[in-house]
Amino acid sequence: MHYFHIYKCLPKAEQDVIYRVMPACFKSDMEKINAEAHPVIAVAAISPQLCFTGDMRVGEAIDKILLACDSFDGRVVFVIDEQGCYRFTLELHQLLKHEQSTLLADIAHCVEPCHVSTDREMAVTQLHLSDYDHLPLVDLWGKPVGVLYAKEAMSVLRQEQTQDVEMLMGIQGDHDDTPYMQTTVLEHVKKRIFWIVGLSAVGILSGMVIQSYDDAIMALTILALYMPMVADTGGNAGSQAATVIVRSMALGELKLKNWCDVLWKELRVSLFIGFGLACVSFAKVYFLSHSAYLPGNITLSMLGSAIALALFIQVVTATVIGAALPLVAKLCRQDPAVIASPAITTIVDVTGLLIYFYVTSLILLN
Repeated sequence: MHYFHIYKCLPKAEQDVIYRVMPACFKSDMEKINAEAHPVIAVAAISPQLCFTGDMRVGEAIDKILLACDSFDGRVVFVIDEQGCYRFTLELHQLLKHEQSTLLADIAHCVEPCHVSTDREMAVTQLHLSDYDHLPLVDLWGKPVGVLYAKEAMSVLRQEQTQDVEMLMGIQGDHDDTPYMQTTVLEHVKKRIFWIVGLSAVGILSGMVIQSYDDAIMALTILALYMPMVADTGGNAGSQAATVIVRSMALGELKLKNWCDVLWKELRVSLFIGFGLACVSFAKVYFLSHSAYLPGNITLSMLGSAIALALFIQVVTATVIGAALPLVAKLCRQDPAVIASPAITTIVDVTGLLIYFYVTSLILLN
């Protein structure tokens, strides 16, 4: 067992005493581990590890494994150098495929290791990008202390997926993978009510925007008919963009340094989507609003053009906002998934109403 696990199992008072007398080299390693909220060492297999030198032969290694079979339950052994630092890994089944006189260094795999303090999500990404089903873990001095296997990685992925989905939908509290039927009603309420109450309060801004344009609605009542379409379309566009960006960041496909490329790509995507929706909305207004009352100086073509332009601008701004907010969260050292879908929807609802009434008032009522 790694000393980190032993240290964490002790009472707080004993941890403080041990930390004060701990050698500087151990303190440095411990500080790195404690700096991460979810270090990979907390989920990896840290059972006693078998280490061999590269000049040892297969027959000798098998004999030592048989002697240690009571305490060793792994599938991987380490090949180390003279200083005890990690060099290669060797899966047990490989030993059975080669002659007993074969040198371990000749059949071992050079798998890139990661430090025990590495965030578990980053470690799983590194494992995914490698060609192996295990990831060796080393301490500050490069000495092997454990292995992250694919089984543990799948558990991490499930927990991270649960956390990201719940945070995206504005669900608070502990993001565990407790089955739905085993979670009590009160626990569900506590997880969901925060965002709902907060966003309902922010939603008052939408009402204030509508109230500020009540003269426009009185003069042209048909504007109220298409108001939900513009607001809802913007919310959907923003949530889509945020979901795509959060997923790409979680998979390691995007870094904060890519922010300019991300916004440029999402801007181009939104221009195409906005143009398509603008054409559809214009056709909808032009062909389905003949029975609506319009003042004498306003035609259906003018009305359709104003609503189409407002929808186009709303889709573009909502998409860019939805893509930018996860990047801002990452810049503030927060999980990008905290930019919940309900929050984005509420924000772009307000901006969408402002855009809608401003554009339609400017074109139709001035």
